[in-house]
Amino acid sequence: MKSKNKLRCPQCQTNTTLTLPTLNQKFHILYCNNCFLGFTYPVPKNIGKYYSDIYWKSPGVTGILKEMLYQLFQARRKKWIKKYLSTGKILDVGSGEGIFGRSLSNQFKVINLDIPGAEIKNPDVIKKDFIKWQIKQKFDAVVFWESLEHISNSAEYIKKASSLLNKNGLIMIEFPRYNSLESKIFSKYWFHLDPPRHLSHLTIKGLIKVLKNNNLKILSCQSVIAPEYSLGGFVASILAVLRINTSALFKKNVSLLYLVIASPILMIVLLWQIFLYLINQSPIGLIIAKNKKEKNY
Repeated sequence: MKSKNKLRCPQCQTNTTLTLPTLNQKFHILYCNNCFLGFTYPVPKNIGKYYSDIYWKSPGVTGILKEMLYQLFQARRKKWIKKYLSTGKILDVGSGEGIFGRSLSNQFKVINLDIPGAEIKNPDVIKKDFIKWQIKQKFDAVVFWESLEHISNSAEYIKKASSLLNKNGLIMIEFPRYNSLESKIFSKYWFHLDPPRHLSHLTIKGLIKVLKNNNLKILSCQSVIAPEYSLGGFVASILAVLRINTSALFKKNVSLLYLVIASPILMIVLLWQIFLYLINQSPIGLIIAKNKKEKNY
């Protein structure tokens, strides 16, 4: 590895701090004291090989339950959209199968975008590099639902998103909070570090700085109860501390009996997540910002 004084932030090019190794010893997390964001180092040339088949869809009962839960919890995102918009055009960056777009009413027109090579079955999902993607259309909202952390230069993505907004258009970002209490407790064992799939490690302070640099006004900044991410993430972090391979577990067709046995544990974990939410330390955060730029005619 390069020496510390040669490691540079990919966004501002200032010196970074080597904060901690990760469970995957090929990668480290760097933290920039200027951007207030963390980054995975080095960035792999072929990121696709780190996404296994089960990343896109888990087999058996596990996959069915995950799909049901994911669709159920889309309700919180619908609520956020409808709080600010009654109708409009929305771009979902990192949309996966486009479940969020399908959950909205016909009052909204949603374009789904994901990376080239994503193993997505939905033919309506556009598979393009967001930065290189050429589109003249403007949007009333650009949303990043747990997707911005998969990008090595999150500031560049936010800049591109801001350029696609209508006047008073919104950017909504739901993300794992790199400096949350849970992250500090588990350190390198924290599930949501997930290098190298997670290339950016986002903080509220860092995202606010990037959004304001792009002439965006912060409307909301809050903790989020996101059971489909936080419950499994906490359990996976515990298993990592115990040196139990979670990937091997989820490759198996988990029976319903195992899930029933685990239910009391999940209830305890849910209470922990509620506690974190109440003290504004949820491992998942939400930032909503509004475009202040005037429309160009």
